[in-house]
This record gives sequence, C-alpha cells and structure tokens, in this order.
Amino acid sequence: MYKMITNAIIFSTLIVLTLGLTTPSYAEDTDSNDGWQQRFVIYGWLPSIDGTLNYDIGGGNTASVDPSDIVDALEGVLMGVYAIRKDKLSVTVDLIYLDLSNTENNAIDFPGPGGGQASARAKTDMTAWIVNSYGGYNTLQTEKVTMDLIAGIRYLNMDTSAKVEISGPLPPTLPSKKLSKSVDLWDGIIGVQGRYNLTDKWYVPYHLDVGTGDSNLTWQAQAAIAYSYKWGDVLLAYRHLYYDQGESKFIDDLEFSGPALGLNFNF
Repeated sequence: MYKMITNAIIFSTLIVLTLGLTTPSYAEDTDSNDGWQQRFVIYGWLPSIDGTLNYDIGGGNTASVDPSDIVDALEGVLMGVYAIRKDKLSVTVDLIYLDLSNTENNAIDFPGPGGGQASARAKTDMTAWIVNSYGGYNTLQTEKVTMDLIAGIRYLNMDTSAKVEISGPLPPTLPSKKLSKSVDLWDGIIGVQGRYNLTDKWYVPYHLDVGTGDSNLTWQAQAAIAYSYKWGDVLLAYRHLYYDQGESKFIDDLEFSGPALGLNFNF
C-alpha cells in the first residue's frame, strides 16, 4: 500500500514539474487564453524540525525521540506548487518532499514502570511527503490587497527509523534495537491566502490554514517578500507547518519551520 501511494505521489510530482509550479497569491495576474492563468513556483526550503515521536518498543513501553537533530543532514528536499485560476476560482496542488538522516548521541525517555532515561546513540532517518490540495474563491480584490478563502485536504506520509544502541540503565525488557514507524494522515483544511502590494514591484504574499482529521490539529503559516520581473517573481519566504496527533499517538507533536527561496513563473 505504501509503495502504491509513494508511486502515485512521485507520478503526480513529475506531472506538476512538467507543467510548472506556483501559487495564485505569489504573482501579478497574467492574461491567458479564455481567462485561464497558470503559475509555477519551485522552492529551496531549509526547515528545522522539532517535536516528539513515540515508538512502541514492546513490554507495554514507548520510546520518545526528538527528531530535531536530523536537520543537520538534509539529504533531499523538494517544494513546489502548481495553481490554475479562472476569474474568482482557483485550484492549487502544493508538494513537499523531505529526506533527512543523522547520527547523534541522545537521551531517550522510557515512561511507565521500570522506565527512566537511557543514554543512546541513535541513527535517525526520516522521509516525508506532504501534499496540500485545495480550491480557492476570491473574496477581496483591491489595488493593495487580495484574499482568497480556501478549503481542501492535507496528506502526510512519513517513514521514520531510529537504530538505537542503548548504553545507559534500562528495564530488562528493553534491549537495544531498531525502531521504525510509518504514518499516513489525511486532514481537511480551511484558510486564507492572498497578497499585499507594497509597490508596483514589491509585494507580500501570505497563506494561513488550519485543519483536523487523522490529526488532532494541523496548521500552516507562510509569508514572503517578493519582487516582480517581466518573466515572473523572486520570493524569500518563511514557512511553518505543525502536526499534533495527541500524546498516545506516534506524532505527539511535530513542527517544520524555516526559510525558503523560490522562483515564480507565470503562464
């Protein structure tokens, strides 16, 4: 099942990259045949990661691992958005791919009877696909400000593993081992996106959404400073994405935050 989902996402990514990626809030409107407008933005994103992931390690115990250290070994990242608009209506597909790996000395918490904290050397790997797909309707359009109401879904597929060599005291049922977990989360989202024009060339695009479903809560915020050229726009953005499944689930909480540099192309 995971392989099928991964192949489908990779196929969708290739289609989007072929067409070109963008978001409707990130550039001046451009005329196209029959009023259709298409845009393509591709980013380089450098996120930091924070949160708590809970692994079931047997014996009625869980191990909590903080994934923040693995950002030092970013092996691959892809971030892009394809959008199409006609009049007040728009459709957007937003894709993020992250591949991270690192080896660190960590302290791992083992709650419950006989638990405690053990010293561990952990090689942590994380691969994640995040897909945001939503429709938008323009509700505000002035010379200075535009705003769309949006609604859609966010999908997260994440594979993580932590090969842990434990050297500290721990319960006898908890030997050193490799911990691994996969998760697929589907959440409905609603929000707003748009832009604020500073001059005829400079503008500030923004995006904010919140949702729930398989997650207790997920939300995302993004803002940028952008400059328009004849061929498109250059963007310097900051993006924050948050997930919370609850303390008893795999993703206690997880945050991706960081700057991004992007190019916007209009078609």
